[in-house]
Amino acid sequence: MEETLYDMAVIGAGGAGTMAYLRGVLNGNRVVLFTGDADSKRKGRATWVMDVDNIPGMHGLDRPITRTSASTLKWLKGQEGLSELGETLKAKVDRVSKEDDCFVLEYTSRKASASLRARNVVLATGVMDVQPSIGGSIEPIFPFANRGEAIYCVRCDGHRTRGHSLSVVGRSDSAIHIGSMMMDRYGHEDVPVLTNGTGADFSPKARETAELYGMELLESPIVEILESDDGGLAGFLLEDGRKVGSSRSVIALGIIAYNELLTSLGGEVDAVGKAVVSDSFESNVEGFFVVGDLVAGSKMQIYTAWDEAVDAADEVDRRVRARKRKIRRTSRSS
Repeated sequence: MEETLYDMAVIGAGGAGTMAYLRGVLNGNRVVLFTGDADSKRKGRATWVMDVDNIPGMHGLDRPITRTSASTLKWLKGQEGLSELGETLKAKVDRVSKEDDCFVLEYTSRKASASLRARNVVLATGVMDVQPSIGGSIEPIFPFANRGEAIYCVRCDGHRTRGHSLSVVGRSDSAIHIGSMMMDRYGHEDVPVLTNGTGADFSPKARETAELYGMELLESPIVEILESDDGGLAGFLLEDGRKVGSSRSVIALGIIAYNELLTSLGGEVDAVGKAVVSDSFESNVEGFFVVGDLVAGSKMQIYTAWDEAVDAADEVDRRVRARKRKIRRTSRSS
């Protein structure tokens, strides 16, 4: 049997990947979507988004990104004339290489390892937030993150800090910027910045901002998370014995960029590991697109990820149609 050559392979089934897959299938292209294995799904940011306030229509949905992605894939499977264009694989892509005018994707599923070929690739593996280590482990922060008391995106959840005591955990200028912004937006009077003993890396300008806003910069390590009577976040105990009251905390320690499949091909990334892309979200590797949180200079939001995915899928479609037109012309002239 002749091997299927896909027009597009999408790696990652969060908001961006699902939208790229949907748009590709609706465009009439032959598309395969890698949803990842259990381990890679756990590492995806979308898996840990419990609810979303800043997207119309997602209010009240539990785990809205994974839920809406799953419903979209289910809907596509039931659409006659579309379902045969798309294929979903519960597998993790281990390696991507380029051969002639297409990519070879080697992947592993629960059953076996295999490979397939695609003319274009859309990478939507995203990023993960760096967690604070407390007592040598990142586990202590998780219950408070799940309760929405430790937050990672002020655009998404900054409004949830209103009426609460607030701190920021971070060591770079962005931590001070976030703290001052929260004071301006939501009326916080006191926002200490906890570097957690990792060593501050604040510029003179950022320190000046901290002084202007009266923000304390506390460099002692966090040794314990303090809990309220109901098990909620109450603050942090520092190694120097100080207790910092805080019923909400912004974690601003940076991100881990899942860019290995891009960089293995020589793809360009910025200082934090995010992909440098064109207006159509193509990397410097021809035919290799990147969408979603992994895109440099882009808002890490669901709506921007959707838009990027549509632009990338439409560019793939333009190339597919151009190829078909060339074949048509060659056939007519022969």
